[in-house]
Amino acid sequence: MKELKDYFSSPLVYVLASLFSGIMGLIFYNYLISSNEITNLSIIDTILLPTFGAMNFLLMFIVPLLTMGQFSEEKKNQTLDLIMMSNLKPSAVIVGKFLSTFIVVFFLVALTFIFPIILGLSGFSDWGLVFTNYLAIYLSVMAYISVGLFASTLTENQIISVVVTFCILFALLLLVNMAQVTDNYIVGLIIQYFSIGFHHAHFSRGQLVSFNFIYYFSFVGFFFFLTHKSVEARRW
Repeated sequence: MKELKDYFSSPLVYVLASLFSGIMGLIFYNYLISSNEITNLSIIDTILLPTFGAMNFLLMFIVPLLTMGQFSEEKKNQTLDLIMMSNLKPSAVIVGKFLSTFIVVFFLVALTFIFPIILGLSGFSDWGLVFTNYLAIYLSVMAYISVGLFASTLTENQIISVVVTFCILFALLLLVNMAQVTDNYIVGLIIQYFSIGFHHAHFSRGQLVSFNFIYYFSFVGFFFFLTHKSVEARRW
């Protein structure tokens, strides 16, 4: 896969991997040390959930950096038009870029697999919760990538692509707060349903509910549709 080869031949991935693993290592170590001073809470509340929360927030910054050039660079170099004139369908191009980005992020997150192992050495054994938290991370990453790819089709400027992606993701994150300030209960439920953070929280607590899966896959499908329409428009 060309996109995957381009990723791992670029220093960007290795720089991000170093920064990500370094920052997450410091965060995990900080929670690990701080937990010794807290006696009324479990390892889940003092270490596991805060670490995964920080990881999710950090990935909101990293994913846009990975997707910013997927279509923007192609448009700038005028290679996207050549791709569109080939036998490749727009959907195949989008899926290829999506999968390559997901594999890179999977690699980054896999660097943190040592954290649960360290917790296991101290007596932690709730591996089901570890699984649902990693599942939440990867599902959220899929959503972030879909937004990033769409933003990348809108401009030739990679910086603008990053800003647009982050603004969309941050706005969706803030929907939970908006839902809490409304006086209308039904409206509040509708607003929070559209927030990624609301569904992520269910998984982080170990709740595997069908409507959360429906939300994530519908979210990715919706932005895939927008990306497809944006790319296909270049055929005209």
